Amino acid sequence: MKNNQLFPFERNRYYAGKLLTAADFSAEQLYMNNKRRFLNRILFGSGIVCGLNVINLDDLSILVESGVAIDGAGREIVVDTSVVKKLSGLAGFDTLHSEYAGLYIRYREEAVHNVYCGDIGTEGKEYESNRIDEGYELYVRDYYDACVIDAEDTATDLILKKIILDNVDYTVWIQMPYIASKGHTVKLMVVVRKNSEKTKELSFRIKMQTPSFTDMTGNHELEVNIEGIQLPKGQILRKNYWFCVEPTETKETTVLCRKEDMQFQIGGREIEAGAEIQFRLCLSDLPPFALAVDTVGKTNLESNLKSNTSQDVCIAVLDLLRTDVSCLVSKIIEQGVKHYIITPAKAGQRDTFLSYFDGDNGNKIEQNIGEQYTEAVTGREELQLPMASGRLEIPLDVNMKKGDVCLSEEIMHGLGKGNVYIEVGTEYIDNEPYNRGSRRNTIFGNAELFGFQECMQVETAVRVLNDKGSFQVAAKLLGEQKSIVLQLSWVAIKFGSGKDSDEMQEEENRSIIPETPTVRLRAKESYYFNVSFQNLQPCRLSYELTEQGSGEITADGMYTAPAKEGVYEIYIYCTDMPKISTYVYAVVSRELL
Repeated sequence: MKNNQLFPFERNRYYAGKLLTAADFSAEQLYMNNKRRFLNRILFGSGIVCGLNVINLDDLSILVESGVAIDGAGREIVVDTSVVKKLSGLAGFDTLHSEYAGLYIRYREEAVHNVYCGDIGTEGKEYESNRIDEGYELYVRDYYDACVIDAEDTATDLILKKIILDNVDYTVWIQMPYIASKGHTVKLMVVVRKNSEKTKELSFRIKMQTPSFTDMTGNHELEVNIEGIQLPKGQILRKNYWFCVEPTETKETTVLCRKEDMQFQIGGREIEAGAEIQFRLCLSDLPPFALAVDTVGKTNLESNLKSNTSQDVCIAVLDLLRTDVSCLVSKIIEQGVKHYIITPAKAGQRDTFLSYFDGDNGNKIEQNIGEQYTEAVTGREELQLPMASGRLEIPLDVNMKKGDVCLSEEIMHGLGKGNVYIEVGTEYIDNEPYNRGSRRNTIFGNAELFGFQECMQVETAVRVLNDKGSFQVAAKLLGEQKSIVLQLSWVAIKFGSGKDSDEMQEEENRSIIPETPTVRLRAKESYYFNVSFQNLQPCRLSYELTEQGSGEITADGMYTAPAKEGVYEIYIYCTDMPKISTYVYAVVSRELL
């Protein structure tokens, strides 16, 4: 189907004596097909409905099990029986040049069943195809290049994207939702993409001012420090950072990254940063789920359908091992690659399956279970300690040797300040046949006891920063280096301290202290005055200018200098405790000294 425009819909109108031709019957089919595909796109999107598992039969062959998928145009792709394919026989194999190949499936039509039509055939043809066979085709293409293309094509208006470095070797950008829920957490993502084939190392440090957002320590600044990145062409690295949105009264806020707060280094050479990054965000009183339903529901039809309608469905990634004479399938990666469509038809099976596990579904008690057991479960929940978990990656030097030590960046565990226990384990990919593909597992302790050769042999240690609510991991290489990135999983448990920290605060000598009491700015330049809280919990602040014509300041504290040179005073105080206050000053000049 070359034309993916499915609407406006037009159907046949029948009346007595109407002469029906092949065009009328074709219009009837087109109407029904386009209406169904339109609903598929709007209600389900593209992805896998069921099946389509990929199994590695040997080094040269794969098995694709039966299943159903829906492509970006809403067309159903049905694989009615399992199929075996040679790697070299897949379409697109000759164009591969990377070590990772995406295995895709696409919709394909074929005219079949030729019949004799004599003189009444179109264009003088004596034979016409009597049926259209709706089939599919499997093909491969370089996965990371495809990921970049697909990510750009499927970008939505719900996420703000700001590029902070666009270089021939690397592109770095920041993205986060354009609207956030007050009193909840929100994620900011830093994304790095390699553009060239040259082997160059990227390191950069940026500092962003976030007036209405705080990290786990209550700081209104986010410092991103990433060192020693080495990626193949087309590969993307993502780093996530979480903020707490303050319950402020303002409906808008600003995230600011000044030019002097950005430092980039590629291949050991300093790269000049571009212009400062400043973007406005909206703040909502709705909780995250209600906000997501409201925001997505308001998206118009054009935005919903603007994604690439010819986008095919990726069902696996093939990790290839190239030799001088052949190309072999080393392993098959499905986790994190497949996108499954959640259908109402499978809701009962999912609920039954989830009932065997702990968590939100596991805590639901069936009505026919006695009260005594219900009370036991409830008591157990009350005794649970605050826990958190996550994954982290430590970039490794390509020349690391046995005994070398590498350090991770400082990581926020999300449990706040206090006594926290953290355990770190090493991740590995389990490729056992009974698993039907690869599974990501974790080993806590010495991996040699299990005899897993796939797992990198390392010794880890954790430094917990109790006063900051964060930790850092050190890893010592005990064997052969098998990757340029060490992938780890961590689990954190917080223990009670006996007395709440709020009760231990001093009632006197409470104050707020500006981190930068005086700042030099150019005309119309923006700056956020961050403060630290002494002997009191972080609270909502108010900002005022002490004289007219001294610039502008928003409710969340983002100051913009006036066009006139001079020294201007800004008054900052706790909204609920006005006596706790301080002053900061902006020295405005046309050129900075």
